[in-house]
Amino acid sequence: MKPTLVIALLLVAVNSCDSAPDLAAARQAIMDADRAFAQATAARGVDGWVSYFTDDGVQFPPGGSISGHAAIRELMTPAFADTNFSLTWEPVSAEVAQAADLGYTVGRYESRLLGPDGLESVRTGSYVSIWRRQPDGSWKVALDIGTPDQR
Repeated sequence: MKPTLVIALLLVAVNSCDSAPDLAAARQAIMDADRAFAQATAARGVDGWVSYFTDDGVQFPPGGSISGHAAIRELMTPAFADTNFSLTWEPVSAEVAQAADLGYTVGRYESRLLGPDGLESVRTGSYVSIWRRQPDGSWKVALDIGTPDQR
């Protein structure tokens, strides 16, 4: 074999190793994106909520599913318009696909609503959010499912 061919093959092999996705960094990026999603929602309500979904994002409310920013906004606006309502959550873990372009977070959520009688209703549950890496490198929610705890 010619020395230049050997060097070229070695360079291809080394570059192939360097281009492997850093899965730990991708998991951390998804955890960070989930926390930023929670902060944006706390700060901006429904606008923060919708901004973290992909254009074709899917949400599973009780009884079915909805897709797209307009449908998600329509579903969530009444809750976030109520100044007595709050929604908080924290991711517990994340996993990513080998290509580091798709992943999910699992976590816990809590919603609070102060009723007209002055009594506070607190609901807790678990969620899973499927995240898709965007062309700009950011992560957006492609699918969100929450399951309330049994009472």
